[in-house]
Amino acid sequence: QMKGHTECDAIAEDAMVPAKEAREILHRLHRDKYINLFDMHITRTHNTGTAIFLWDVDPSRLLKTVKNNVCSAILSLRLRRQHEVEVGKDWMDRAKEAGATEENVHEEDKKKYLAFCKGLERLDCACLQLDETLMVLTDF
Repeated sequence: QMKGHTECDAIAEDAMVPAKEAREILHRLHRDKYINLFDMHITRTHNTGTAIFLWDVDPSRLLKTVKNNVCSAILSLRLRRQHEVEVGKDWMDRAKEAGATEENVHEEDKKKYLAFCKGLERLDCACLQLDETLMVLTDF
């Protein structure tokens, strides 16, 4: 170990997972910018067999990565909701006119409209939850 850096075997032992699985997880976390990799080569050749890989977590980088992922998720949900509204515009127009003309009286239409509304509500709830998560990450 080197001042906050830890080897894969020590991480695997502490996490109680096989070393191979721990290496895969660590590389995935590194690829997604959650943790840092520091590789030390024993010889001048860059042979991975003789290298020592050390891992560490930079809290500020981790927080930034999590915030970016939450923002990306919020954007994706908002775009999905916008798409769903465009696709379901007919349902919304029919529902507005249904009060005067009773066009939406068929049971199947009512079920489809309710399913459409429920989907929009779920997207809205997910957006609100992610927004609260982002607020907590930013303010605290």
